[in-house]
Amino acid sequence: MQLDGDHSNRQRARYFGQCAAMMQNVLRQDIDAGPLSEVTSVDLSVETEPGHEGIFDQALSNALAAIVAAEWPGEEADSRGRVHFARKLLKVIRDKIPRDPATGLCVIPDPHADIRSRWDLGAPLPDGFWDIRIDVDLLTHALDVSGLARHGSGTGRLQHRHVQALLALDHHPALGALGEAKSDHDLWQALDEDARSADQARSLIELIGDEEVRRRAASAENPNAYHPEHNPDGHTFEQCPVCGYETFCVEGRDMWGRVGIGQCVVCSYVRGSVVADQEGFGEHVAWLRGDD
Repeated sequence: MQLDGDHSNRQRARYFGQCAAMMQNVLRQDIDAGPLSEVTSVDLSVETEPGHEGIFDQALSNALAAIVAAEWPGEEADSRGRVHFARKLLKVIRDKIPRDPATGLCVIPDPHADIRSRWDLGAPLPDGFWDIRIDVDLLTHALDVSGLARHGSGTGRLQHRHVQALLALDHHPALGALGEAKSDHDLWQALDEDARSADQARSLIELIGDEEVRRRAASAENPNAYHPEHNPDGHTFEQCPVCGYETFCVEGRDMWGRVGIGQCVVCSYVRGSVVADQEGFGEHVAWLRGDD
C-alpha cells in the first residue's frame, strides 16, 4: 500500500471516519471522541454481529497512519514506501512520545493551543483539554483480542473501552472525520428506513385493497389535530406521499418548518426527522431560488 502526501492522509481520515462511525454505533450511545474519562469493560462480542473486529482494525490502521504521517513524515512507512501495520505504528508513537506518568497515555500537545486560548477567554477550559491522548497499551491490547476472531482463534472480545480509545484518536487534526462520517451514516440509515417504511405501506395497500383504503381515509380521525386550547401544537392532516390521501398525521416539522414528521393513519407510512430535514432543505432551497 503506497500513498503520498496530503491526499493520502485525507483518504485515511475519510476511511477512519467511516469505520469509526460503525464502531461508535455498536456502543448504543453517543460517546465523545475526547479524553477517556469514563471507560467500561463491557464485552462487545455478545452485543454485535461478527465482523466488527475487522472494522475496528481498519479504522485503527488508517488513524495511526494519518497521525504518524502528520507528526513524523516518513515514519509511517518502510524503506519501500509500504505503510506499517497498526502494531508497528503504535510502537512508533510509544518511542516518540514519553508517557504521561499520571495516566500512562502518550500525549501530543494541542498544536492550536495559542489560538484556542484566545477563544476560551470568556469560558476558559482546563489546561490540556484539546491535547491528543493516545492509549497505546489499550489499543495494542485491542489488536491482541480482535486478532483472535480475525484469525479463527476466538470471539475477539473487543470492549467498550477499546472503541473509546479508538474514537479518541479523532481528536488529532489529521483526522477529525468522525462527525461528518456519523452524519452521512445516519442519513443513509434514515433513507433506508424510509424506503422500507414506504415499501411496507404499499404492501399493506395491496393487501387490503383500494376499497378498504378509501374507507379508512373517509373515516380517519387526526390524533394530533390542532385545537387552540387543548392542543395548540397540533397540526392538520397532510397528504401522504405513499397512499395519496390527506391522512398523514404530523407530529412535528423539519428544521425549516416545511415537511411534516409523523405517520399516515391509513397506510402506516412513517417519515422521520432526518428524512424530513433532507426533503425540507430541498424545498427551502427551491423557495430561495423562487421556484414554483
